[in-house]
Amino acid sequence: MTGVVEGACRHLIASRNIPSMSNNYRPEIDGLRAIAVIPVILFHAGLPVLPGGYVGVDIFFVISGYLITNILLDDIKKDRLSILTFYARRIRRIFPALFLVLLFSLCNALWVMLPNELDEYGESLLATTFFYSNYHFMFDAGYFTAPSETKPLLHMWSLAVEEQFYIAFPIYLYLASRFLRSRLGVITIAVLIVSLVYSVLLVDALPDDAFYSALARAWELMAGSVLALYPRKQLMDSRLANIISAVGIGSILYAILFYSRTTPFPGATALPPVIGASLIIYAGGANQNLVGAALSISVLRFLGLISYSLYLWHWPVLVYYRLWRIGPISNTEIASLIAVIILLSYLSWKYVETPFRTRQLLPRREKIISTGGGVMIVSALFGVTLALGGGFPGRFPERINHILAAKYDLAVRTECGTAPTDTGLELTTCHIGSADSENVVFAVWGDSHGEAVLPGIHASAVKSQTKGIFVGRGGCLPLLDVHQVRQGYQNCTDIANAFMSYLSDHPEIKGIILVSRWAIYAMGERFKNEKGHTVYIRDSDTKSHSLDENRRAFRRAFERTLARLASLGRRIIIVEQVPETEFNIPLAAARALLLKRNMELRPLVNDYVARQAYVSEVIDSLIEKYSVILIRPQAVMCGNNYCSVFNEGIPIYRDTNHITNSYAEKMAAIFDPVLSRIQIARLHQ
Repeated sequence: MTGVVEGACRHLIASRNIPSMSNNYRPEIDGLRAIAVIPVILFHAGLPVLPGGYVGVDIFFVISGYLITNILLDDIKKDRLSILTFYARRIRRIFPALFLVLLFSLCNALWVMLPNELDEYGESLLATTFFYSNYHFMFDAGYFTAPSETKPLLHMWSLAVEEQFYIAFPIYLYLASRFLRSRLGVITIAVLIVSLVYSVLLVDALPDDAFYSALARAWELMAGSVLALYPRKQLMDSRLANIISAVGIGSILYAILFYSRTTPFPGATALPPVIGASLIIYAGGANQNLVGAALSISVLRFLGLISYSLYLWHWPVLVYYRLWRIGPISNTEIASLIAVIILLSYLSWKYVETPFRTRQLLPRREKIISTGGGVMIVSALFGVTLALGGGFPGRFPERINHILAAKYDLAVRTECGTAPTDTGLELTTCHIGSADSENVVFAVWGDSHGEAVLPGIHASAVKSQTKGIFVGRGGCLPLLDVHQVRQGYQNCTDIANAFMSYLSDHPEIKGIILVSRWAIYAMGERFKNEKGHTVYIRDSDTKSHSLDENRRAFRRAFERTLARLASLGRRIIIVEQVPETEFNIPLAAARALLLKRNMELRPLVNDYVARQAYVSEVIDSLIEKYSVILIRPQAVMCGNNYCSVFNEGIPIYRDTNHITNSYAEKMAAIFDPVLSRIQIARLHQ
């Protein structure tokens, strides 16, 4: 079977007027492109076989830097460099397949996307059209977050990085080669080092910025440029070439096989794939080596030739199928989708890429530039129209828009202020409950789940004539000395310490209500098929990140927190987590209605119990020691077999795990016994 496939690919390559191995054609570079794109596709398809498959993009950056620099140096050497001609070549190479995919994506967006999704899509289309989508997605959400996994143009960030490089680098190379020719290589290496250092520093402080920023990625393209600036003058000994290329492919495979979504990246961890790709390119060419020969087989060369189209097509096909499918997709479906992606990419390469690249279509420079500009304007107009139109909700029946409204049914904090603490950090506190009560007698400390149930606590506090405050922020566990290992959550421990200081200064606060999405921090992984990044947490005792360490850090933080609160003489109330779902309920319900598909969106009670097992074990081990009171939302949300996701025809969730403001108010009664007890205790002081 393998021989048949390889023979077919060899025939395809031979019949497409591909440059021969003479004339500077590097077959192993096409194979290296295949090694770059295959892991990316498998990684994005959700297959666990190549957990570091995203590093394929870094390999592409090295290849692009090498080839583009060679082209520019050749033009400079022959004194024929024209920036306009260079950009025309880029348009001819990039635009045809790109805007075909954007047209495909736009048509599917209009068909299957709901108003808020279409609104966001319009913004991403505009960003893709003008090649700033890396910064658009950097400010919008992280690469591995759930919202990003449903954005069909997310992968265009890497194309934006390359295009930004293509805009600046020819000018830099022309000026440097003209005025600093003898120092061109040294200056380029210096720029590479500065960019690498910037990436290393940024990945710890602002990892999302490091991932998307062109400045933090420039060194990867410059690595390819350095290879072009310092070409080998003679053949390399075959044994040395074998060693160098083996180290190169080994470095790449190490990153692909052993990196994961939680690996700090890029920074120093991008060195193995970048160095690996550089070594393979350096040891290749006219040299004969085993890795180069393996990369030059017909199957890999063919996949390398269509790799640009493969990269463009794979993500929109996967995203739109997932949106249409609503539920999880099987491995059989993934295999079928990959076959479709390869077919679309081949057709795109043959009938779109090749005719434009070989100048069969629009051969004149002025024509390709003007056409490219016109296509950009049309694409941008669609993007602006979709963004300004708010997704055009009028396209849908009122019932769908009514369901989608739950997405925006959020709790709103009122009467918030700041209070100084001994830690030096001003603590933000928001008042809840009775406005007639003078003293604050309880505090709610929580993350976004705390904010979500706040309307219910507020309604109960008004009923019992008690007054409280809310302290916390989304993504911050209401526990001491622990925080998420993600950009933006390092100050969670500062908030917790400030709150403890505040409590010391306010003895009138008798009860502390802890509310959180406990399981996501303790377990790390999402509920069933819910999309999104793995959540890792750490405390001062954490040495490395793992799911097992999550549980240990969670237990330590829980006992540490309860001990501290008990030492301050506070009554401790823990709200057990509301049930999670694997679907974004408003979106899934609305899309199912739109597509006329019956979907079981309710989570099973048994799944909820299993999900909370470890958290329950930790809490149960501390209840008696610290006289903890438990509040159980699941008692009113779940029946014998299923937990509800609708109430009176309206979603009770605004996403996969946060209840709506309206439903939180209906849950107020579960807080009545606790708040009444706190009020009675205060009156009897």
